[in-house]
Amino acid sequence: MLYEWMTGSQAGDALDEFLAERAPALQRLRSALSGLGRDADALLDGSPESVASVWEPITARCADLGTDPRSLEEDPTRPGWPSWARHGKLVDPHPPAESLALVDGFVSYLAEVITSAVPDALWIVGEHRISDYPTLNYPVLASDSHQIFLPALPLYSVYQSAHGRDPMGGPEMLAHVRRTITALRGEGPESSVAEEPLVTVVAEVDCFDVGLREDIAEQHPHLVERLVAELTDRDGVVSVYRYGPAALVVDVPEWDETRLRLWLTLWLQRHLPR
Repeated sequence: MLYEWMTGSQAGDALDEFLAERAPALQRLRSALSGLGRDADALLDGSPESVASVWEPITARCADLGTDPRSLEEDPTRPGWPSWARHGKLVDPHPPAESLALVDGFVSYLAEVITSAVPDALWIVGEHRISDYPTLNYPVLASDSHQIFLPALPLYSVYQSAHGRDPMGGPEMLAHVRRTITALRGEGPESSVAEEPLVTVVAEVDCFDVGLREDIAEQHPHLVERLVAELTDRDGVVSVYRYGPAALVVDVPEWDETRLRLWLTLWLQRHLPR
């Protein structure tokens, strides 16, 4: 069941399941790094700076693994996936089980690094006054000023790798972690706009009406142009029409509202200047 479809009770159970997976996933990451010829004890030193060095062999391995040739429905490994992958919105062609396990271990390591830097951050079920907020019902690390679903950007990057597109390198992943730590501390631009989603998506009869947060179009107009270009290049996208500074019409018959909102949100999280 997708997080978006869960009741409050089901989302609470999913959070418990996610947390129970953290320690075993980290241990599997240690073994995987050793199998890749890396010194796991030296790499996993718990510092924010170590994130870049840990991520590099993971993203390289995921690029080598590519995509699973089977569809999501036909993949027999799916019951053994991390809970966030089973309950999250994955699409075909999807990364294989080994890639998802590597991301899962990396998520556990990120959790250790970030909670060490922000001890007051708590694991909660994602909540928001907006009913279709991207992390609603997801297991998130949160403070009063920010909440984050840790697998999101690593998984996005693995999809990039698997499809031969530009993945996040070590320095970019480190920058993401530093921004997250800053936001969870209540500092920086991400915490100041925490109440407003980056994007809203409304399904119309034959298309989707997309609204970007107003400050994005005002402060980064060229980034919106780049977003339109990259979205237009995605498989299944027929057209993207920008009819206002912060307004798009997207014709993508093979996608649903959740998939489009997640793609746009993750793309913006990656590329917005901080």
